[in-house]
Amino acid sequence: MEFLPITRDGSKVYAGFWRRLGALLVDGFVLVPFVVIFVWLDGLSISTAMVAAVASVTLAEAYAIYFHSRFGATLGKMVTNIKVTLPNGSPIGFTEAFLRSSVGLGFSMVATFARLSAIVNADAEQYLSLDWTGREAYASKLFPAWYGNVEFLGHLWFWSEVVVLLFNQHKRALHDFIAGTVVIQKRFAK
Repeated sequence: MEFLPITRDGSKVYAGFWRRLGALLVDGFVLVPFVVIFVWLDGLSISTAMVAAVASVTLAEAYAIYFHSRFGATLGKMVTNIKVTLPNGSPIGFTEAFLRSSVGLGFSMVATFARLSAIVNADAEQYLSLDWTGREAYASKLFPAWYGNVEFLGHLWFWSEVVVLLFNQHKRALHDFIAGTVVIQKRFAK
């Protein structure tokens, strides 16, 4: 596997932690209007709460996969001038974009299943009478017992991603190793 050099023209080629965090924050802001809609739907009825749970995960994962496969960058990465590429700087495709998101997608699907289980077992009148923070607290008590282990593994995955990103020369996170990708400054992409 041929990698781009670590530096070129006196600049670092690979996007580090702070630039990637900035991109993640911008993506979060992009998705806020949808979150507001899903929170609103969550309080209308048990059926709409279930739809909102599935739709929110679907949107978040589809956003990342679509933008990475189509443009090599989410809107956040575009704003911060970074791009996901193959190690030699060539564009990625759908397969790499999907693989980058695969572990997060897996955790999201399991979390959605646990949330749906909680919503189904909730007392509808009590659930719908609460504000969104109250609904979250109430639903969290109804999650299946095994979900605590999944949540622990999700946190372990997240922190492993950060540690691996910080301590390798090409600034690759675990999902980059899975997909065979790197995140570079946009001007170095082919």
